[in-house]
Amino acid sequence: MKWVRRIFMFLLILAIAGCGVLAFLNFKDWSDAKEDYDEVKAEKFEADDAVTGFTTEENQKSVAFILCIAPDNSAYAWGSSYAVGSDVDGKVQYLVTNGHVVQPHKDMGFSINVVFEDEEMVTPEVVFYEFDEALDMAILKLPEPVSMRKPVVIRDSDTVSAGEKCVAIGYPDKAAEVDSNFSGDISSQSVNSGVISNTNVVPSGVSYTTFQHDSFISHGNSGGPLFDKDGFLIGMNTLGRDDTDSVNYAIISNTVTDILEEYDIDYVDSEDYLDDIEGEMSAAKKKFDKKHDAELADAEEAVTEARNKMLIFVIAAAVCAIALLILFIVGNKKVVMVGEQDDGKKSYLICTKGIFAGQTFEIADNTMTIGRDKNSCTFVFPEETPGISSNHCSVYFDVRTKTFVLTDNGSTYGTYLSNGRKLTKGVPEKLAPGSTFALADKANEFMVDRK
Repeated sequence: MKWVRRIFMFLLILAIAGCGVLAFLNFKDWSDAKEDYDEVKAEKFEADDAVTGFTTEENQKSVAFILCIAPDNSAYAWGSSYAVGSDVDGKVQYLVTNGHVVQPHKDMGFSINVVFEDEEMVTPEVVFYEFDEALDMAILKLPEPVSMRKPVVIRDSDTVSAGEKCVAIGYPDKAAEVDSNFSGDISSQSVNSGVISNTNVVPSGVSYTTFQHDSFISHGNSGGPLFDKDGFLIGMNTLGRDDTDSVNYAIISNTVTDILEEYDIDYVDSEDYLDDIEGEMSAAKKKFDKKHDAELADAEEAVTEARNKMLIFVIAAAVCAIALLILFIVGNKKVVMVGEQDDGKKSYLICTKGIFAGQTFEIADNTMTIGRDKNSCTFVFPEETPGISSNHCSVYFDVRTKTFVLTDNGSTYGTYLSNGRKLTKGVPEKLAPGSTFALADKANEFMVDRK
């Protein structure tokens, strides 16, 4: 029934539209999930900057101003120092400087002070002092650990090569002479970079080994640190040539650490520091990888789920579209499968007049086409038959209307009904079983029937 088919087709159209909308919405979900997945996948573990060492600004927090003052305040001397300790993030109690910076205190009765911010001065104890040709070094101990300075990280001086970049930090007296705001705090420090030119120099008049470098220093830099490009201590500035600013000397770090170890004073070794950092980074990376893998798995699952939902609606829409197409084709199909019809009868074309008179032909295909062209016709007249066109007409049985349908295919001499009416080209004409029609000059006449 037509109305049932139409309702079903309407419902299929609604289903296709609904599935299309849902597929589009799920496509957006899938696209968003894929974008999230790509973002998670692109995430990389980033190592802490501490792995590469320290910045100059960080190392300035290790340097302190040493001020020696005469008992009658008539004279003073100063130098630089740097903090040592066992924890780079902890408090410090020990400072290292040159012996000659402390000499006024040891030999002339000057008071000795470590100057911090806001001109806060702390009097240290000198726990080690040597100022001779063998060594120029002193170690100061503060009354209690302080957080105003951080310890340096010391590198093995045997690993230093000529040509390496270096940085000297301290309180040069030449800077103090021109700086009216000089107060001895971090802001008063000078930072000068240079290059190590020689790693095994014993200056005239002494017996200890130094690095020769061209970072600018002057008297106030004495006792101050010399850092490598990564911010690790490699030496202690101690001497400079009077005739040039570009030839200066720093006691190598291994000499300093030998004394620290002799006095059981803890310090941070660069190799140990890097090993600890590497261990922390390794643990952090494992933690990151575990979290990242879980997030990636969740994102991948979300992509798969969204994709599967989208495919379900796409497939459903496709199935509905196919069903709709089948209904449309079947609804507009003029002939069903021939042969055994639903009434158990077959369709026949019976020639009542003409060259095939007395012969009966089964309409065995959907449509029987009559004419002279054997390539396009299923019922073929001899080529020389007068009045018959190459593709003259066609006939089939419509099981729905229980009638035969005859159509003239544009023949030259026409197709005629039994009442003499000529068919219009391409316009189907229904014939009841037992009806007759003729071709051209009516020399060939046929009857259609069901048996």
